[in-house]
Order: sequence, then C-alpha cells, then structure tokens
Amino acid sequence: MKWRRGLLGAAWLLCATPATGQDSVGRKPVDRGPAATHEPAARDTAASKAPGATRGTDAPGAPVTPPPERPRFAWPRVQVLEAVEASEIVEAGGIPVALRAVHTRERLDDLVQRFADAFLAAGLHVPPGKEQPQLASGAVMLTAIDGHRGITYTVIFQPQPDRTTLLYLGEANHALRRDPAAAGDFAPMPPNASQVLRVNGEGSRTLSFQVPLSGAQVDAFYADALKRAGWRLEEGETSFYVRPGEELRVVHEPGEANQRAVVLVYRGGRTVMPPAPGPGPAEVR
Repeated sequence: MKWRRGLLGAAWLLCATPATGQDSVGRKPVDRGPAATHEPAARDTAASKAPGATRGTDAPGAPVTPPPERPRFAWPRVQVLEAVEASEIVEAGGIPVALRAVHTRERLDDLVQRFADAFLAAGLHVPPGKEQPQLASGAVMLTAIDGHRGITYTVIFQPQPDRTTLLYLGEANHALRRDPAAAGDFAPMPPNASQVLRVNGEGSRTLSFQVPLSGAQVDAFYADALKRAGWRLEEGETSFYVRPGEELRVVHEPGEANQRAVVLVYRGGRTVMPPAPGPGPAEVR
C-alpha cells in the first residue's frame, strides 16, 4: 500500500512538462535541416563526403532515405533493493503515464548526476536547473523531454533516513493526451475540480481530484448527484453507494490551500480504459 500511495502521489508531477518544452512535446518534428535532429551541421557535411554517401539532390527522382530513428531512451542501471511497477494505466491531466518505484542503496547526489548524464547522452532536452520543478519535501525532481516522440521522462529522487534513495520513474506520453473532462467518468465531479487523476485497472477505477469545498459540501454534492444517477447508500454506510452490479465509495480529507482531496473508487460495470501509453518504462536492473 505504501508503494501504491507513492506512485499515485507522484503521477500528477510526472505528467507535468517544463515550460521550455511545451512547444515541442506532443508535436511531430518539423524538418528544418540538420537543426531538426539536434545534430551539428558539420556532421551532415562530413557524412555527405563519406565514401558511397548519396544526397537527395544527387539523384533526381530517387527515393530519399530518411535518417535512422533515434533509439528510445533506456533508464540507467541502479543497484536495486526493491522495485514495484504500477500494473494500472495512470492518467493524469489527460496524459497516460507509465510508472515505476525503485528503492536503491545508492545515494541521491550520485544518482542525480547519473540520470542527468543519461538524459543528455540519449539526446533528450534537459531544461536548466532553475526551470526544473522544485519539491518542498527534500526530494529532487529531474525531467527530460523527447520532443520527437512527445514523451517526457521524469525521475523523483527521495532520500531515505538510512541513506538509501527511493526513485519514482515516469514516462508521460503527451502524444496520447485526451481532454481531462472527456466523457466516460463513472461519476461527476464538483465544479472547479482540479489536479484530476484517473487510474483504470481490471474491474476497478479510481478518480481523484482537489476541490475548494468543505467535507460537508462534498458529501452533499454526491448524495444528490449519485441519487439522481440511480445510486443508493448502502445500509449503515455514509459514503458507500451501490446499484445493481456496481459499487462506489467516496473518500475525502483536507488537502492543501483550503482544498479538499477527494477519491472515488468504483467497482463493477464496464471499465473504460484510456489510450495505452506505449511501451512501459525500460527495465532498471
């Protein structure tokens, strides 16, 4: 349960993209010559002079061979003590996210440098430190952007009292983003809900969000909305609703900045899955 809470808590941060990368994430690259592949122009010149090399202008009408696709990023290896991969597809802000938690015996400082080096070596865009999100918990967050595939890679480093480090690894596929308010939710959300997080698994679905309401207002909203949708409170319960073949629990607690953190857990019926995020995180051994 501890791992699950940590993975879901990290999901919203993992789908966020640094402002400097917003224009490139989720869009197909525009061919502007050598700059489009982020390679120095001199490399193209050298390639054109290599034995047997041909250029599109040298043979009119001949098919132009596109440059090979850059290999997909692979997470660097760490010394793993324990690892848990989320079996559900997590959707945060409409963006599908593949998540994994790794507990390693290695120290934070060494890990941050290794992951930064791996991002740069793979040709990903790494925003400067001042543009990386800062966490108040003592954790460090590092994000890199693959603008060609529309994927952001994020790792959250959480130092532990025994000098080990807990890592949350995430891949957010912005190319498959959908409207966060898209139809298909199993229950309505109050007006002004924010930080919406959807988790869809086998036979169960979870919808969580923040809303500027009191606990009593949340209860009143769902007592009315669910009753009109054919739900009824289970006898002896105050937040557990049922209807034939389905059940729904409403849980909430104080959130940040006068918000209420609300979680709805649904079981039964037809589970609507969001788009698959593509291949999951590369193995960390």
